[in-house]
Amino acid sequence: MAKSNRASAPSLQKASSSALQLDDDFCNLKQALRAVACLEGLLSPVHRAMHYEEFSFEPSDLRALVALINAELVRCTEPVDASIRSLRKALKHKVH
Repeated sequence: MAKSNRASAPSLQKASSSALQLDDDFCNLKQALRAVACLEGLLSPVHRAMHYEEFSFEPSDLRALVALINAELVRCTEPVDASIRSLRKALKHKVH
């Protein structure tokens, strides 16, 4: 019985570490999603109708901003996916 507990300790430690990494990665992803929401709010017709004269930008500027936000979303999504896979793997070893 004690051997079983010792064998599962590394799996539990790996699962705990993966969960903490997932939390960090998810916080980064939430920041990128906030940037998307900000851009959507900036471009919404309601916002533009109220303060249109305050904004002056070229479509190419917006394309660059959208490309940057999309790249950040990809950069933030990949670690979340990897952390979830790692956590599942660690928990799977814990169960077996």
